[in-house]
Amino acid sequence: MVDCEGLSMNAQVETERGDEEKEGRQSTSILSPQLKAMIRIKKKYLKRSNSVRLSTNSTVSDGSLHPKTPQTRKSKRRKSRVLFPNDALIFKPKKERSGAKPFLLLFSVIVFIQVYNAIENLDDHVLKYDLEGLERSLNREVFGQPEALEELMEHLNDYLSTYAHQRPLALSLHGASGVGKSHLGRLLARHFRSVVDDKLVVHYLSKHHCPLQDAAQHCASKLAQRISEVVTRAEEEEQIPFFILDEVELMPPPLLDILQTFLQSNQTNEFLNVVYVFLSSLGQRQITAHVLQNTSTSGAHKPLQRALSLIHPLWTEPAVELIPLSLLEREHVIQCFLEEMTLEGFYPDLSHVERLADELAYHTAAGRQYAKTGCRQVVGKVNLL
Repeated sequence: MVDCEGLSMNAQVETERGDEEKEGRQSTSILSPQLKAMIRIKKKYLKRSNSVRLSTNSTVSDGSLHPKTPQTRKSKRRKSRVLFPNDALIFKPKKERSGAKPFLLLFSVIVFIQVYNAIENLDDHVLKYDLEGLERSLNREVFGQPEALEELMEHLNDYLSTYAHQRPLALSLHGASGVGKSHLGRLLARHFRSVVDDKLVVHYLSKHHCPLQDAAQHCASKLAQRISEVVTRAEEEEQIPFFILDEVELMPPPLLDILQTFLQSNQTNEFLNVVYVFLSSLGQRQITAHVLQNTSTSGAHKPLQRALSLIHPLWTEPAVELIPLSLLEREHVIQCFLEEMTLEGFYPDLSHVERLADELAYHTAAGRQYAKTGCRQVVGKVNLL
C-alpha cells in the first residue's frame, strides 16, 4: 500500500515539472531576441553595481580612502616622485643664461658714469665763475632788491653751468631812478673781472662811450667791432665774455639795432656763448604802478614787456630775460645813508640819519613808504654834512 502511494506521488511531481517546463518553453518562446539582450545587459549592470558597493563598504570599514579622493591623488603624486639615496649626487639641468643681462648692467654703469661726469663738469663751470661769492656781495651791497637778485642769480647759474648754448643770455634790468641799477652794474663788472680775463668784461656807459646823438651810426659800428673782438678772444680761451651796458635808455636806435643782431640764434657758436646785461630806466612807470598796487614786483613782467615792445623790438627777442627792480622803502634809504656816511668817514648817528631820510619824498601804499627818488639824493645830502 505504501509503495503504491509513493509511486503515485512521484508520478504527480513529474507531471507538474513537465507542465512548468512547457510553460517556460512557451514563455521563452514568447520573448523577442532584443528583449533577451536587454535583460542580459541589465543583469550585468546590477552585478557590477553590487560589486562596487561591496568594495566601497569594505574600504570604509577598514579605514582606507577612496581611490578618487584628493588625498589619494596627492599620495599618488608624491609616490610618483623619484627618490634618491642620501649619498647620491643629484645633477639638476643647467638654466640657460641670457646674454642681455650683462650688457644691460654694463650699459647702466656707463650711463651712470657719464651723468656723474656731466654733473661734475657743471659744478666746475659754476665754481669757475664764483657765483656764490657774487650772490653774497650783491645781497650785502644792494638794498631792497631780494626778488630781482634771486631771479638774476637763477639765470646766471643756469647759463654758466655749461659752455655750449643755443643762444646768448641777455638780462635786462629795469627800475626807477635811484634803485641801484648803476651800482649793480659796477658790482657785476668788478666781480667778473676778478674771475675771468679783464679783457673779456666790457662795461659800456652810453653817456661816456657815445655822448653825441649825431654819431650814433659811428658808435654802433664801434660797438659791433668791440663785441666781435671780445667774443673771438673768449672763444680762443674757452670762456664766456660779459657785456654790461648801462644807461640803455639813452642809446639811439642804431645802437639798439646792433645789439638786436647779436641776440639772434642763427649765428656762429662763439656769438651764442655771451652774457649781456642791460641796465635801463625804461618802463619805470609801469613798475612803479605795479609795486604801489601789489607791494611786490611779482607779476610786473607782463606790463613791462608790453611797454618795452613799443619802444624797440630788441626786448621781444627770446634771449632777453626781463628783471624788474622794486622801489626802495624808507628803511632801505636809511641803509644807503649809513653806508655812504661810513664811506665818507662820518660817524653814523642813527637819529641824524633818520632826520635826513625824512627830508626825502615818498609814495605811501599799504602802510609802506617808498622813496620817489630812491637813494639818488643820498650822496648829495651826505656831502653837505
